[in-house]
Amino acid sequence: MLSRVAENIYWMARYLERAEDTARLIYSTSNLLLDLPRNAEVGWYELIRVFGAETQFKELYPEAEDERTVLKFLISDKANRDCIVNCIRGARENARVTRDIFPFEVWEQINELYYFSTEHAKASLSRRKRHEFLYDFIRSCQTMIGISMGTLPQDEAYQFLRFGRNLERADMSSRIIDVAAAQLLPEEEDINPAFATIRWMGVLRSLSAFQAYRQQGLVGISGSAVLQYLIQSREFPRSMHHCLLDVSICLKSLEKSHKPRRRVNALLKEINAVDIKSLRRSGLHQYIDEFQLGVGHLHDAIADAYFGHH
Repeated sequence: MLSRVAENIYWMARYLERAEDTARLIYSTSNLLLDLPRNAEVGWYELIRVFGAETQFKELYPEAEDERTVLKFLISDKANRDCIVNCIRGARENARVTRDIFPFEVWEQINELYYFSTEHAKASLSRRKRHEFLYDFIRSCQTMIGISMGTLPQDEAYQFLRFGRNLERADMSSRIIDVAAAQLLPEEEDINPAFATIRWMGVLRSLSAFQAYRQQGLVGISGSAVLQYLIQSREFPRSMHHCLLDVSICLKSLEKSHKPRRRVNALLKEINAVDIKSLRRSGLHQYIDEFQLGVGHLHDAIADAYFGHH
């Protein structure tokens, strides 16, 4: 496989996952804010922090942090390269130049997803249209993944698609955990346990983890238990550990994977070694920052090994 083809497939997967996770985060936040008390200091600007886009957002909208402006920035603002519409556009372009690799159904689905998002994104800024748009968008992304995984031969193209998706998912999961969970300090949980429970449920739902969390017998919603599940679970597909484990498995089937595998194994070792209870008391933000740097270094190692450039 040519390196440029591998890179196109890898980025197609990452853009698709980024768009879906952004939609999931907006969807769960919309529902969460309906359940919180009016005096809860949780707002839409929190989502800007998830993506580390505070500087860019302030440059575009120096005086605004309201719901509509934040959602425009995350869904349809052409100036934001990571908005949903731009991510789908990037995924479609990478799919277009590799159409001979994928079955026709894959191209057809991503093309439909692109036109759906561009046609309905602006209307989704209103509360009345938002729920329907995000719900249909997430389902379309899941359909895209299902078609890809169900029709692609499990060759090199399949592996690049798979570990691109999981690398992006690990990064997005860590961002959601960092911003959403770090706002709930242990002292605040003791003062207002009902608020904390709702907030932790919101974190789980952001990653579609609430039902899976309960099925593990984890009935109580506590900060330490939620963090342990989302960081260290080997079974849940969106946990940081599971995503990187899947990346490691994909790399094993590829040549020239020594350096990327060393990077991913180091990250897995750190995840297994972390003490969640002490992390909850202090150091969560620093740990997540270090993890995201590690994900960046892993991407660099993959680019060096397979894409012919750094």
